[in-house]
Amino acid sequence: MRELKAEEPLFHQGDEVNYVYTVATGSLRLYRILFDGRRQITGFALPGEFLGISIDESHEVTAEALEPSRIWSFPRSRFDDFVEENPLLKDSLLVLARQEIAAAQLQFIVLGRKTAMERVASFILYLLARFERLTGHPMDRVILPMSRADIADYLGLTKETVSRVFGQLRNSRIMRLETLTCIQVLDRHALKALADGDDA
Repeated sequence: MRELKAEEPLFHQGDEVNYVYTVATGSLRLYRILFDGRRQITGFALPGEFLGISIDESHEVTAEALEPSRIWSFPRSRFDDFVEENPLLKDSLLVLARQEIAAAQLQFIVLGRKTAMERVASFILYLLARFERLTGHPMDRVILPMSRADIADYLGLTKETVSRVFGQLRNSRIMRLETLTCIQVLDRHALKALADGDDA
């Protein structure tokens, strides 16, 4: 078990892939440094999710703790053998791979086609669905361990725009800010309509 402090990296972009990791508690941001030096957040890792499962020999992203986090690590070679011996885990990893592909496709669509409101609404629904998969039951609250700047970076917006959209969603009574790191979705149907671009 490895314990990370907030902002502490688990691994860096370009590091050799020697271990597979599982998030036990906490959360991490995943990001790439682009050729011009800018940071692009590509995703967030939540409890129960795996990191480091790749056919590549080096990590394509940096993984950095958003909050104090506890991480399980497994040598890559032993993990591969363990997966082969456990069909249920193999099936679970296949589902995870499909979810990662779906998340990448969603981000591509969000960054390429959607307005700021549609991007933020899609992000909240995406996080809500992920927490529901982790807990196994419906939820109306979303934990936001990431900062507004992190959300902005992931969605291709500015921090000010994210804060403004959050305010609009709150004023429309579609969601309620319980704390800076927790929101309650009051009207999921309306949120989905906004995410789909149907604000009529």
